Amino acid sequence: MKRFLADSNYHQFYVADRELEPDAPTEWTDQDVAERHLTLENISALCPESDIDARVTSCGPNDLEPTFPDSPDFELTTHIRVPSRRVGIYGWPWELEDEYEIDSEEWEILFRGFAIDKKDDEADYYYVHVRPKKG
Repeated sequence: MKRFLADSNYHQFYVADRELEPDAPTEWTDQDVAERHLTLENISALCPESDIDARVTSCGPNDLEPTFPDSPDFELTTHIRVPSRRVGIYGWPWELEDEYEIDSEEWEILFRGFAIDKKDDEADYYYVHVRPKKG
C-alpha cells in the first residue's frame, strides 16, 4: 500500500502497462465523464473530482484494503490488459507513483472516491486497487 499526491491535470490520473506507456485517452464522451473513467486496452484514465492533486491510496494484489473514515461517494471497476505484467499508477505526465507485478496480463482496477464534496478544501481522496482480473 502506498499513499501519494498524483498530479491530476484535466481531472485524470492513470493506471497503465508499465513498459508500453500507451497514449492517454483523448476521445471522451459525456458517458465516460459521468462514469469517471475512460479505459482503453492498456490504460485507464481515472477521474478524481479535483484537477490539481489527487490524494490517492493505492494497493496491489497482495495488499489488504485499508479502512477509511468516510463511505465512498462512488465506486467503479474496470480492467486493462498488461502484456508486460507490470502495471504503474501515474500522475500527469507519466509521473510514476506506484507499481505492481502479477503473473497475468489481465488486471482489474477498483476505483473509489471519498469526500468529493470537499474538493475545494482539498479534502477529497481516492482509493485504487489493482489486482488480477476475476473470471
